[in-house]
Amino acid sequence: MSQSAAKEQEQDLGGFTVAGISVTTCNEDEKAVDDINALWQRFFEQAVGEAIPHKDGEAIYAVYHDYEGDHTKPYKLTIGCRVAKDDFTLPDGMDAVFVPQANYQIFAATGEQPKALIETWGAIWKSDLNRTYECDIEIYGPRFFEEGLHEVLVCIGVEE
Repeated sequence: MSQSAAKEQEQDLGGFTVAGISVTTCNEDEKAVDDINALWQRFFEQAVGEAIPHKDGEAIYAVYHDYEGDHTKPYKLTIGCRVAKDDFTLPDGMDAVFVPQANYQIFAATGEQPKALIETWGAIWKSDLNRTYECDIEIYGPRFFEEGLHEVLVCIGVEE
């Protein structure tokens, strides 16, 4: 794996809800690139993060879930923020996804974005990780916004 995709750690993570906007896509024929770019554009243009009720922190989460198989099959992506509780009504057009507590292999994609993130995902797809394909997460925390660092944590659900 490239330096930007260096393995950081394996840890138990999850047990929280992310609220935001979603799309179902597939990694065939650039469809995912178009769908994901459009979802990110909508997230920022419509200030979705500001409209999420009961937001718990400022980090942005991209949650890959509802996989219909491996990374070559359709899946759902939800971009949003972690919420402090999950028994509330969401604004129209928003979804919520529960990130299950599980074992995640964590990679740090740092440097020029989205290049580092794309390289990290490419390395993950080619790896021999024993993935669960239940839930994967990208976390855009404070280190993402640091000049020169632009770190995205990529958390891949793996078998224990």
